[in-house]
Amino acid sequence: MWERYNLSGQQSMSAGRAADAEQAFRLALQEAEKLGSWDPKVAVSCVNLANCLRAQGRFAEAEELYKKAITVKDKAFGPLHKELIPVLENYSKMLRAAGRAAEADKMDKQAKAIFVRP
Repeated sequence: MWERYNLSGQQSMSAGRAADAEQAFRLALQEAEKLGSWDPKVAVSCVNLANCLRAQGRFAEAEELYKKAITVKDKAFGPLHKELIPVLENYSKMLRAAGRAAEADKMDKQAKAIFVRP
């Protein structure tokens, strides 16, 4: 079910139907959470939903989901794992869109530090 909801959300976002995408991504998150709080699918679902909310200008809600995704990926893979990079990059985009460039710069630096790490 997780895959189906996730795909539906992605298709809805591509078609410009943010409300439908949000609903599908929320269902995907519910399904992922059934696998356990620290399952990587929880992080993927959080990022997808956060990106959807960011596109709607709902930055406060999106920010909480990005933070949750970072926590899950950190716990699942470690604090310097490359799996964190896309989450940090998306969080940075949200921060910039919200007018918080200094915080976005910190996220970008953190992502770059992980990327260049051997």
